[in-house]
Amino acid sequence: MYKNIIKGKKCSLIRFIGSDESLVDMMHKIFNDEDLQEYLNPDYLNYKTKPQIRKWLKSKYSNPVEIWYVIKYKNDYAGYICYKWRKHYDEACEVSTALEKKFRGLDLGYESSKLLFDHLRNSNKFKYIVAYVHKKNKIAENNLKKLGLKKNNALQKIVTKEFYSSDGSDSVYNMFLMKTIK
Repeated sequence: MYKNIIKGKKCSLIRFIGSDESLVDMMHKIFNDEDLQEYLNPDYLNYKTKPQIRKWLKSKYSNPVEIWYVIKYKNDYAGYICYKWRKHYDEACEVSTALEKKFRGLDLGYESSKLLFDHLRNSNKFKYIVAYVHKKNKIAENNLKKLGLKKNNALQKIVTKEFYSSDGSDSVYNMFLMKTIK
């Protein structure tokens, strides 16, 4: 189920599997990008320095409920994409992605998401794929719609409670969802 490499036309997804300074550098740029601050998972903003990021990355290499990939464009690390679930709740997985500033506008967010969504649909592990999108992030929202996800406020309360122990009613995020198993 967990592929180490998922190849696409414009980019490839390569699983985080060990110490890599290029990965540390890329994550440092993303976590410190002022333009992304309000869009990123607020927990990630606790990791601003390279030593903090190295330690955080170690927890991601063999995490039992999170699979992280670097988005590789040509020979460069362009961003990350991951999917996560909870041990007590594996009906849905949450997909999250971010690109370094110089790689935005190249359709890498769309293609990397498509690659991962196709992989997840083929795995038949999760009933739903979900993505939380900041209400101001219309580009991400449009990409998710093109990929077949729909805004779903009814299930948002259920999934958000299972993932974050909150009903999401005070959230600045909308949840988009794709049903994978008929």
